Amino acid sequence: MDSSTFFYIVFSTIQLGLVYTLISLGFNLLYSSTRIINVAYGELIALGGYIAFWFYTLYSIPPPITMLFAGAILAAISYPIYLLLFKPLLETRNVEYIEVWGVIITFGLSITLQGFMTLFWSAQSKAYTYFDNVVPIGAVTVTLNRLIVMIIAALLVTILYILLFKTDFGISMRSVIQDPDLAAVLGLNIKSIFAMSFILSSAIAGISGVLISVIVEISPFMGVTYVILAFVITVIGGVGNPLGSLVGGLVLGLLDVLIGYTIGPSLNLFIVYSLLVAILVLRPKGLLGRG
Repeated sequence: MDSSTFFYIVFSTIQLGLVYTLISLGFNLLYSSTRIINVAYGELIALGGYIAFWFYTLYSIPPPITMLFAGAILAAISYPIYLLLFKPLLETRNVEYIEVWGVIITFGLSITLQGFMTLFWSAQSKAYTYFDNVVPIGAVTVTLNRLIVMIIAALLVTILYILLFKTDFGISMRSVIQDPDLAAVLGLNIKSIFAMSFILSSAIAGISGVLISVIVEISPFMGVTYVILAFVITVIGGVGNPLGSLVGGLVLGLLDVLIGYTIGPSLNLFIVYSLLVAILVLRPKGLLGRG
């Protein structure tokens, strides 16, 4: 392996790993705080991608700016959905009931969102060109849009970790993740934290979709792939562990790049599922353990 190939693998691993980390953080935060497995999480990512496509092709608003709009739009959409569908569910405080009906409700939401996106943008895949010129970085050349995505993803992941570990809101959220009953006894407003978890998760999904749309095609049915990736990364790193999302994202990013370079992308999902099974058997709590 020559130096240019090595640096390309390193760059691609970091770029993919950071995007995967961002995707996983939203999924992980919602599940670990509410026990809702959001099957529609991938459709929220796709919706963020379509917002970026629409804003850029119609109004020439660049994706880094569109991220703010996508996050705000997804947050605004998610709150009434939370009040209507998930607040009554969470008020039961029955974990098994929440997990089962959470999957059923979000599956219906997933189908609804797919239909909505197909109606508005058709079932055909969409793409746009944004800074796709090649730039040299040391011994490797990369497209500028991938470099931009990597830098923005790194900034967003850093901001989220500061939010979770250095602010009162983040500490309260992690307290609910670790022990919701104790958090309630200590006087934390559990209902508000549940609502904020849902809003933050949806905003992260929308922003992730914008970044993804810069480098790949988007379609109404792309969500399945990304919700699977989010679930796998969460399991690899550890449910409720934000640092686990970072480790899981980088591990899956490296695996993705190596598979594409050596075997070919056709076996990606097979190897991802195999890794998931191996982690569940050998280390059920994930590489870094549960939060």
